[in-house]
Amino acid sequence: MLHLLLAGLCLFILIKSANVFIDQSLAVAKKLKLSGFLIGFTILSLGTALPDIIISIFAVTQNNPDFAISTFLGSAFANMTLLVGVLSFFTKYKLNKTDVEKNIPITFAASVGLLILILLFRMKFTWIVGVIVLAIYIITILFASQNNNSKISQKTDKINIAIFIISFILLIVAGKICTDQFILFANQYNISNSLVGYFMVALGITIPELVTSLEVIKRGDMDLSLGNILGATLINILFIPGLASLLTTLNFRPFIPGVIFLIISILIFYFLSILGKEYYITKREGFAMLLIYILFILFQFI
Repeated sequence: MLHLLLAGLCLFILIKSANVFIDQSLAVAKKLKLSGFLIGFTILSLGTALPDIIISIFAVTQNNPDFAISTFLGSAFANMTLLVGVLSFFTKYKLNKTDVEKNIPITFAASVGLLILILLFRMKFTWIVGVIVLAIYIITILFASQNNNSKISQKTDKINIAIFIISFILLIVAGKICTDQFILFANQYNISNSLVGYFMVALGITIPELVTSLEVIKRGDMDLSLGNILGATLINILFIPGLASLLTTLNFRPFIPGVIFLIISILIFYFLSILGKEYYITKREGFAMLLIYILFILFQFI
């Protein structure tokens, strides 16, 4: 249990560091006059996805690619189901036309593209596939920048480079300790690394993203919140596997069901956004997304 306690302490540090990163990211957004969605899609989502990135990279360098894959896939799936579901109980999502027509389809297309690449390259990602995936991620960012123009109007803190660097260092250190402790826990109790990554780590990493989204919702930046969710999902299904495959070959064969569940969840999220009251994600739609997450859990254990 000591391993879990240490991991829990690190997750607490991750949450606090993510909160600090919110303020600094908003300050950067205001300084650069970027759109609310775009800053959530890139800088803010990168900040909340840093635990995924760091843990996955440490995992592959320690010869635990299954742990890395289950972590970033589990986190992406938790974003689109658990996170969206929980947030719907705090506020109604009013998606704009760009969200429905372009932003959500971009995320869906990226998930389908991931599956196609997995099948095309016989379930394995080498460094060559990694380069392709990273290129696709860059293209999605460029495309998003051309289709989102709303500005953040809320008051933001001033940019503090020292605080920004300290929060980044804390994320790295906490991520390294989390990786070590979760792997030790899995080995101690003879639990599959993929199950630990899918649920314990991915669920723990989703907590900072939930805190981030709730915080920006309280500030009224709904574009920023949705951008954070979709951006973090894209990072998990494109940027992280692309980066990790530059270091070692990733075998996706055991994780095909997880990728399919992710594709289905994004597609359902899209249809829920256009059915019923136009462009709204209420408690009813949120409950449906939570149900998908529960079905995924049952499937993994059955």
